[in-house]
Parts: sequence; structure tokens; C-alpha cells
Amino acid sequence: MPSNLEQLEGLAYKISIEVPAEIIDANTVERLKQLRSVAKIDGFRRGKIPPNILKQHYGQALREEAVREEIDRSYRHALQEHDKIPVSYPNIELQSGLKEGEALKFTATFEVAPKVEAKGLDALEITLPEAKIEDSDVASMRDILLRQQGKYVVNNDKEVADTDRVKVDYVGRLDGVEFDGGKGEDVSIVVAGGQMLEDFDNGLKGMKVGVEKTFDVHFPEGYANSELAGKTAQFTATVKQIEFIELPEFNADFIKIFGIESGAEEDFNKAVRDNMQRELDNAIRRIRRSRLFDELLKHNADIPVPHAALDEQMRQMGEEQLQLSKQITDKEKYHQFLHQLYEEPAKRHLQLTYLLGGLFSERKIELDQERVNQRIETIASTYEDPNEVKEFYQKDRRARQNVESEIFEEQLIDNLYQSAKVSVEQKTFQEVMTINSQIRF
Repeated sequence: MPSNLEQLEGLAYKISIEVPAEIIDANTVERLKQLRSVAKIDGFRRGKIPPNILKQHYGQALREEAVREEIDRSYRHALQEHDKIPVSYPNIELQSGLKEGEALKFTATFEVAPKVEAKGLDALEITLPEAKIEDSDVASMRDILLRQQGKYVVNNDKEVADTDRVKVDYVGRLDGVEFDGGKGEDVSIVVAGGQMLEDFDNGLKGMKVGVEKTFDVHFPEGYANSELAGKTAQFTATVKQIEFIELPEFNADFIKIFGIESGAEEDFNKAVRDNMQRELDNAIRRIRRSRLFDELLKHNADIPVPHAALDEQMRQMGEEQLQLSKQITDKEKYHQFLHQLYEEPAKRHLQLTYLLGGLFSERKIELDQERVNQRIETIASTYEDPNEVKEFYQKDRRARQNVESEIFEEQLIDNLYQSAKVSVEQKTFQEVMTINSQIRF
């Protein structure tokens, strides 16, 4: 069928298509013939309904079916004809074709992915952290594990201190006015546990049960709620209960909790150090990836993103992380929050997808299966039965494909780092972990 392609603004195109009336008419007649043997109309035997009566009852509905089918068929054919691959469903505007003897005319508007040619690959400058695990890091981890096995004991006579678990009523005000989400009753908080902003934790320290206190809390730039970001609010809090943590004794029984049957401190320290090294390796790998991507986007920030693809990516992020549609039922507020929380990371994700897709094709990288197997070995080593885990990856194709995709991307990253100017900064284990935790997407 004849079709005309028109480029619109940005990545949008419009295809105009016309299908002769006789094709839709004939399709409708054929559907009526097929229906006649099974249709039921009061006063007529099945298979004996006169064509004009059948057409009167079902003709319009069957023509609409024929139109929908032809729109789908001719749209797909036009995409092949014009060599276009849409990134989303088209917006169809029907102009004519629902009446007998009338040609089917419609337009389909859609977007395509951008054609990307990476820039600045010879000008990448990246600083990466480097760290080693010290004995003090292992000792700190031991303290964390002790606290995880500790029991909270009520002591309402003490002052609030780090690691205490407190029950608090509080209300926050901005310029003297309460704000949404700034009020809580009987809220359980572990002080300095990362649950609240640091200013809030500091405000609680030194308080006693039954005492009311007002203190400032500064919300950092980039805070999820843009109405609070960069501002300082006043919180009034009352502590209702204080629990301190009672730690277990560090002995052989404690060590055996972690699967170290010898109960020996030396074996415990080695296991902790090995696990921390895996965490450190993973964190540095993730930071290395993130900083390369940041640098790539700095040189390719002008990559256009299809609107439909951006909307879908924001929706996916909102559902995967917060199940946002269940929390916000008002459509206007839902879309407002989506854009507020996810527009930038969704745009970044799509720009990187198009950018890396082009680089994969250009560099013709072949997957290193040995590296895949090594990664699976590393994953398996963290489980009680490594062989069972390795067998799982052998049998579950999707699980193995996830590892293969990860390695494939790492191979491209390694390739790009070959031409990058890299400097190193010395960091502690905890500093690297903090940097890693700040990577959002």
C-alpha cells in the first residue's frame, strides 16, 4: 500500500497510509461469510441467516475488525519499506475507512532511537579509588557483627547515644509550617544507623526520656523531595523509650554462628577479610564503571532521547524501586513524582544504552567465556555448597545470561579504559564503601 514518511521534530516520524476501499470491503465480506455458519439471531436457524440481516447485525463490528487488522499489517509493512524501527507503540489517527466503500486512511506517529557516534573517547580523564583492607577494618567489621548479634535492653534512665534504639515522636516545620512526611509517632530509630539524616541523629543524642527538644535539620542538595532539598527545617522531638545494645561475648560459640566450625579467631579473621575483599573488589568495579559512564556522558550529553522511551524508563524505575503507582493513585501527582525522582537517571540510562550499543557494534567485542566462568566461581564460593550454585548457572540459561551481560559490559569498559587517562587516589575501605553507596544507578 502507498505510504508517505514525514520526519517531525527530534526523533519523531509520521507515516501516512492509504488502503483502497475494495480491500477493506472484501475483508469484511469474508468475515461475514465465516460468521454465517455459527452466528445466532432470534427467528433464524444457524447457517440460514440472510446475508443482509447478518450484515445489519454484525457488519459494522466486523468492518472495524478488518480496519484494525489492516492498520497493523500495513503499518508494519511501511516500517520495513522505510527502514524504521520504532522504540514504542505508534499513535494512530484514523481519518477514514469505517464506512462501506470508503478507503482506509490513517497516520502513525512514532519515535526511533537516535543514531549515536561517540565523541571524546580520546579525552577521557578518570580518577579511581584504591584501598587495601587493614587489620583495623577487620576489627571494625567484627564490632559490626557483634552488634548484629546483640540484644536491645530498655534503659530509660540513660541519655541517648550512638547505636541506641529509641522510640520517638517528632514533627518537622519549615518556616514554622508543618510539611508532608515530616511527622511521626512511636517511630523506632537506631541512632547513627543511617536511617535518618545526620543532623537528626545528632539532635537526638544526649536527650532523655520525656524531654522535648527542638533542633535544626539540613536537607542536602539533591534530596528526593525537591521542596526540602537545600533547606533547613526545625524538628521538635520527644524521646519515649531508650534501648541500648547488649553485645555477646566474642568467643568460639560466637564464631561458629558464621559457619566457622573451628571456632578459632584466626579463621574468623581470615573469613571476614576474604569477604571484605570481595566487597571491596565489587565496589571498585562498580565505581570504575560509574565514573567511566559519567565521563562518557560529559562528552556526549547532547544525545537525544525519545519521549516515549523516557516515560517508560521512568515508569519502570518507579515501580521497581518504590512501586510508586501503588503509593500514589492520583495520576497528576504520580507523573509529577516520576519526573521529579527519575527523569535525570532515566535519561542517563537511555543515553548510555544508545551510546554503549553503538560502541559494542563498533568495537566488535567477543564474549570471554572463561571470564564468565571465573565470575560464576567467585559467586559460588560465597555459598555453603559452591557446586550446587555452579550447577544452577549451568542449568538456568537466564541466570547465566545475566552474568554474561555483566562480563560483556566489563570487557567494553576495559577496552575504553585503554585510551583513558587514569589517576589513582588512596582511600580507606570504608571510604570506598561510602562512595559505592552513593552511586544511584
